[in-house]
Amino acid sequence: MIRSYFKIAVRHLIKNRVYSFINIGGLALGIACCLLIAMYVYDELSYDRFNTNYDHIYRLVEKQKQPEGIFDVAATPGPLAGTIIKDFPEVERVTRVGRWSGLLSQERQSVESNQMLVVDPGFFSMFSYPLLSGNPKTVFRGPNEIIFSEAMAERFFGTNWRQKNILGQSVKLNNEQSLMVVGVAQNPPVQSHIEFDVLLPFKWLERNDEWSMKWNSNSYHTYVQLRPDPAGGPADPTAFAGKIRSQLKRYDSGNETPLLLQPLSDIYLYSKFAFETDHGRRSDIAYIRIFVTVGLIVLLIAVINFINLATARASQRAKEVGVRKSVGAQRVSLVMQFLGEALLMTGLAVLVSLVLAEVLLPLFNDLASKSLQIPYQLPVFWLTIATLIAVVSLLTGLYPAFFLSSFRPINVLKTGVAGHFSNVQAGRSFRKSLVVGQFVLSITLAISTIVIYRQLAYMQTTKLGFDKAQLLYVRLKGDLRGKALRLKSEVEPLPGVAHASVATSNMVDMNNSTTIEWEGQKPKDEFLITQMNVDADFVKTVGMSLVAGRNFSARITSDTASKLGTYLINETAAKRMGWTPASALGKRVKFWGTDGTIIGVVKDFHFRPLHVSIAPFIFRFRPKDFYFTLLVKTKPRLVTQTLTDIAKVYKKLDPDHPISYGFVDQDLDAQYRSEQRIGRIILCFSILTILVSCLGLFGLTAFTAEQRTKEIGVRKVLGASVASIVALLSKDFLKLVVIALLIASPIAWYAMNRWLESFVYKIDIQWWVFALAAVLAIGIALLTVSYQSIKAALMNPVSSLRSE
Repeated sequence: MIRSYFKIAVRHLIKNRVYSFINIGGLALGIACCLLIAMYVYDELSYDRFNTNYDHIYRLVEKQKQPEGIFDVAATPGPLAGTIIKDFPEVERVTRVGRWSGLLSQERQSVESNQMLVVDPGFFSMFSYPLLSGNPKTVFRGPNEIIFSEAMAERFFGTNWRQKNILGQSVKLNNEQSLMVVGVAQNPPVQSHIEFDVLLPFKWLERNDEWSMKWNSNSYHTYVQLRPDPAGGPADPTAFAGKIRSQLKRYDSGNETPLLLQPLSDIYLYSKFAFETDHGRRSDIAYIRIFVTVGLIVLLIAVINFINLATARASQRAKEVGVRKSVGAQRVSLVMQFLGEALLMTGLAVLVSLVLAEVLLPLFNDLASKSLQIPYQLPVFWLTIATLIAVVSLLTGLYPAFFLSSFRPINVLKTGVAGHFSNVQAGRSFRKSLVVGQFVLSITLAISTIVIYRQLAYMQTTKLGFDKAQLLYVRLKGDLRGKALRLKSEVEPLPGVAHASVATSNMVDMNNSTTIEWEGQKPKDEFLITQMNVDADFVKTVGMSLVAGRNFSARITSDTASKLGTYLINETAAKRMGWTPASALGKRVKFWGTDGTIIGVVKDFHFRPLHVSIAPFIFRFRPKDFYFTLLVKTKPRLVTQTLTDIAKVYKKLDPDHPISYGFVDQDLDAQYRSEQRIGRIILCFSILTILVSCLGLFGLTAFTAEQRTKEIGVRKVLGASVASIVALLSKDFLKLVVIALLIASPIAWYAMNRWLESFVYKIDIQWWVFALAAVLAIGIALLTVSYQSIKAALMNPVSSLRSE
């Protein structure tokens, strides 16, 4: 019996090649898209789960209460780790992770590290980063030790570093301190939110940076590993979270900030922090939900196509069903036959989808910035494929099977499927509903894509309050930080330099926040303010504007005084302290223990991504302090030559460190790389959903034209024009697209408004977005329907009526 069903199914596929191609092709495309998205989602959800004890590891997070709101902050004070391991027996291990930078050298060899971290000895016991050389139980017991990743070992010691005895060798950091190589760590996996190429012990930092052990340092990530309980799981994280809430207050009098626990497996996808100098990879769970939704939409549209064409072509199987039932076939056997046909087509579609996925994978990897591979070697992959085939077969075959098997043989054999009028009407209504449904999904995605791209364009073109165009920054290293003003003086005369300034930040990475005291401050009224040390040419170089007061001046003694300084603040800071820009002038503030006076107020500017609102900002002018950045406003068409000239000056003053530079506009645009990537992926899938929808519409139109061949012939004999016949065949389908548009528009409006809520500065969704989507949807549907309609309208009526 199964062999007979298989033969019937194969013959049916071969006999109806066009419809089989549309069904299998559409379903294969939908499954391929779903497979690619599933691989992406699985990869995103697997971050940090390679760690053996990942479900026991947590990061400590501060919940800072500010007048503007409550913000989660992952950075914690340096001394916190020691108190956690001392006060709580349920903590098995603790480690701090902080960022550092520097030049590593040995004789004539020098390499600059881009991912240098400072960690505690417990780092290797807590995380599964194996050492290829060295003993993880004994490293970092001394302060002058260093560990390379295998990639850094290859850069520093050469590709044959394994054949060399590199352990115990001495390297210098910033040509000052000698450190001994005690290990080489395996490169961190791609699915790790922590990235490093060099590791230093925290003991070294404590010796070289007294700020690291102050309670207001808030510069390090603190991780804890809880002891397992007798049942095998970790100590109760809920109970532990309750105990540590007031730990900061316990050691830092007056600090009411509570501590929270963040599971290690949540860090990559659930780390949207307001004031945080985070290091490592991060993504957003919202994008995972978007991808899952899009994948299900594409698959659902493909399934709808299958059901539509299967029920639409029921008339061609009606007599077959009638004959089989009249000779005794039970309904259950007919259901099994049609489900078997759906299983065969789904199996073929899955095979084709695997080929499509392989072909599309390089493009998808490029769009998603991934290196995904289809995991054929994993049994769970084939189990998933088998489950997918079973589920899709049921979804695609269940309704057609019960619809076709419900025909009464006496009615079908007398008058065909038309005799089973109630079933036919129900099937037609169901098909119309499915067409509306798939175009609702397609149009919703199309509108969403337009809104996402408009928001991205807005973020990239909105005025930031300073001029980012042709603004170059050069990172200062080593001794050059103390000789920044000399470097600036030699760069300013270069022919391609319009203006130059030195500062402690590059207008992109500005997260150095602290507290401030001000004149008229009320008790317990505190807030965080971001700060930067600049020179007198900063405002001019970056193109900011003053709304009140004056700029810094190197000629005014009070501006450069070390004991009594002057400050510039932004409009938001003035407002937060209860002043207008004009009334803020002359007010006294105390910043980092130094009293000073507000001499000017700059117009608000965006120094963080547009996801968050503009925060208070203060500029200080301390020429004797270190500067970390040289900012250069280059002249048009002279950028390349200017870079060459600056590099020569830099090498003359600092021959040991390679120059590192960037452009502010490019770095600012890179802050929205995730949104850009999501926008491109959704655009591609929107095109695919419309393609699959139109593929189904093409099949239904072809079937309708085939069913009405004789009607069209009669109309042409009676004088009907080609245009009237095209309109006759097209209008019913276009009505369904219009209905879908009316349903999809409010759905897309609601969904996109929810997405835009994550941006403080955002676009308004205007009416023309829906009009554009309507024109695109109706236009594409009209093109799809018109081909078959015109083909049918141009057919010779003699051929159509010959059988009559």
